[in-house]
Amino acid sequence: MVTDESFNQLFQSLKNCSPHDVGKTCMAIMESFVDIDREARKVRTEEMYAWAEQNAAKKPLSFCYAKLILAFSFFYNEQYDKALPLLIELQRLFSEQNDPDGAAVGLNFLGSIYRTFGDVDLALKACWTAHEQLSKSGKYPFFFLACNINIGGIYVDRKHYDEAVPHFLSALDMAEKLEKYYWVIYALHGLSKVYLIQQKYPEARECLERAMIVAEKYNHPLSVCNSLTELGNYYFTTGSFAEAEDFHKRSLTLREQNQFIGGAITNCIRLGEIYSKQFKPKEAIAILEKGLKLATQMQVKPKMYQIHFLLSEIYQSKNDVVKSLFHYKLFHELREQVELEDNERKIKNAHLVFEAEQTMKENIIIKKQKAEIEKKNIELQETIDELTRARIGKKAKAITLVIAIILFVLEDTILHFALEFVSTNNYFISLIVKMVIIFSLSPINKAVEGYLLKRIIKKRKREVLV
Repeated sequence: MVTDESFNQLFQSLKNCSPHDVGKTCMAIMESFVDIDREARKVRTEEMYAWAEQNAAKKPLSFCYAKLILAFSFFYNEQYDKALPLLIELQRLFSEQNDPDGAAVGLNFLGSIYRTFGDVDLALKACWTAHEQLSKSGKYPFFFLACNINIGGIYVDRKHYDEAVPHFLSALDMAEKLEKYYWVIYALHGLSKVYLIQQKYPEARECLERAMIVAEKYNHPLSVCNSLTELGNYYFTTGSFAEAEDFHKRSLTLREQNQFIGGAITNCIRLGEIYSKQFKPKEAIAILEKGLKLATQMQVKPKMYQIHFLLSEIYQSKNDVVKSLFHYKLFHELREQVELEDNERKIKNAHLVFEAEQTMKENIIIKKQKAEIEKKNIELQETIDELTRARIGKKAKAITLVIAIILFVLEDTILHFALEFVSTNNYFISLIVKMVIIFSLSPINKAVEGYLLKRIIKKRKREVLV
């Protein structure tokens, strides 16, 4: 688990590192945030983002990655309406900074959100684009693993199990080599779900037992709870209710200790189902009422109506018609509320996705326009440079001509007095001097042209600074 000291070291490194190392440092920070609780992640993210925002002009790439970490924090807190616009904006910002790998990490989160919203096609498109870039560059293996597992999960959602398995296996192999235990567990859980659906029970159990060993080795409470629950679900599916009860009880105890309330409610529901199968109505009612109390406190209506339905069936089996009808009516009432809320959420999510995709399209158009403008600017600058060189060439030739005339005039004058002084009139000496002057005109012309070019370059630099 990341400590305040280790976070401060990473944060200090981010403040002082070169642009080349910004991405690597920020990925290390994001990876460490997976192991900390929601509140600690929120505090550290806000601290880092405040610094990056203040230094955005001097460190634009650090600001991009700080914004990515902020979106990551929203994503893990399931605040998708806040994460989505940030992730869309980051596609443009990373493009401006010429950092496709940072953009790819953002696309992976986008894919996860689209998957949550039920838009499988957009989810696959985003995740495959991210997968291609991160695979090509070899950067940020932690998030490349996330991308692989995300794609595998999408294929499971679509019931394309044969397509899902290679992604989980690939992620598992890579995660084990890199010792990324977090993704080792997720890959094994993904494989176990597929094998369980395919009724490959020995393979499913082996994956879950391996995941349990890894989770306990690294003593990560959330992973341990999830692994215990998955083992409980496995034994429930295979009809081994005593083993299923044991694993769900252990998971429930640990989740209550760590305040993982949502997961604890799930364990209560599963235990209620197990006790019903074992014809233990008293135990089933007690655990389901405990789960209902927790679900009511958190207002988790989908789990509340599940519990009411189970209680209705148990009371019916006991011939307690009044209580059975009471819970059945609450089940219907809550389910209708959930359906209405789900429909509203789906409309809102569809609107968010539409706006996000429109912004993405606009970003692509802007990027193309920018590239076209840059191309035209380069062409224009090349034309200006050619014209400038031509003008300088003419000016240099004119100056060289003047110098040549002066040299010929001086040559005649100097030679006339020199030859007179030595009482000779040597024609060959005069011819040699003239040839020297003629052959020196080309170097003189180049020197003059170079001097004039340097003057223009210095003038342009002064204009840029001003």
